[in-house]
Amino acid sequence: MSDIRNELLPKGRPLYSIREIIRSSLVFLIVLGLVAFLNLLVHEFGHCLTINAVGGECGGVYVYPGVKIFPLNELGQKYDQAWEGAIGLTNYASPPPTERARGIVSLMGSGSVAILSLLALVTLYVFHPHKGMRTLLLAQSIMFLDLLTYTILPRWFGLPHFFIVGGTDPEPLDGAVQMGVPESTFIAAVLIFSLFMVIGLARYVSSKR
Repeated sequence: MSDIRNELLPKGRPLYSIREIIRSSLVFLIVLGLVAFLNLLVHEFGHCLTINAVGGECGGVYVYPGVKIFPLNELGQKYDQAWEGAIGLTNYASPPPTERARGIVSLMGSGSVAILSLLALVTLYVFHPHKGMRTLLLAQSIMFLDLLTYTILPRWFGLPHFFIVGGTDPEPLDGAVQMGVPESTFIAAVLIFSLFMVIGLARYVSSKR
């Protein structure tokens, strides 16, 4: 039997049992879920910190079903308007002062997640982390989909950000247009960036098999 296995499998690649594959897959899905939640916070705090930086004021960050998580001295307060099923929401106490500033604030929700995802992918290639950190960074790298889906699904298909939930306006695209970037240029840039991330992830994963 070992001779047959050696003939069927490439040299140097171990034979994983179905149990190991299932266990690894479940662990990765759990990590992916936790990272996705953390990136929800990254997305909303991207809006919040950016509006403060451009001259407006962040009034608070809320998560489903309308519970305030920032600022901390108001933790747990309920959203004072009808909660329309959003997963996360940033409230502005004072709006951005200019159209361009409003665009930057809109873009830097998904933009913050995209930047963090790119840094995670670069870290995988540069530092060659061990298994636990590698799983975490892989999960973070996949979060570039926040920018892709928030641009493409609402704009091209009229679907929510996460297919069945999430924003129904192409928030990062709207933000880029407010900043003066042509819509077609921004969509092309998002598609190119997403293709780069997919290729980078695929090459990294295949090199570790």
